[in-house]
Amino acid sequence: MPSLELLNRQRKRRIDTRLFRASAELAIAKVVERFGPNSLPEEIIVVLVSDALISRIHRDFMATDGPTDVITFQHGEIFISLDTAERQGKKFSSDLERELRLYFVHGLLHLSGLDDLTDQGFAEMATAQEAIVQQVEELLGRAPARV
Repeated sequence: MPSLELLNRQRKRRIDTRLFRASAELAIAKVVERFGPNSLPEEIIVVLVSDALISRIHRDFMATDGPTDVITFQHGEIFISLDTAERQGKKFSSDLERELRLYFVHGLLHLSGLDDLTDQGFAEMATAQEAIVQQVEELLGRAPARV
């Protein structure tokens, strides 16, 4: 199982890092269960950042201006913008913690070799992402109520 390091490099929002770590470790286990023991790098570093920092990373490494939700580097770094997570959470009637779980799982799926650049890849990734997030939330006792 990969080791996990969590770095909070933003100061605007309080984050329950224990809850994030618990959900992240469950998500890692679910990705390994789904894609195999060698599907992820030995070490995963999650860096929680602001829109300002993720915009610089986006521009410097992907030649795209503006913020984005998550950027994953194949050697195991996952950068997540808390500003974007909060904004998207409001837009989609979700909470910040769920958005962070979605973004983290999205990053894990990229690390495991999935890509969302084609319609087929996007659909495969969306299906896997939602299934894993739902499993993690059920294990945490935070699954959304079903009607």
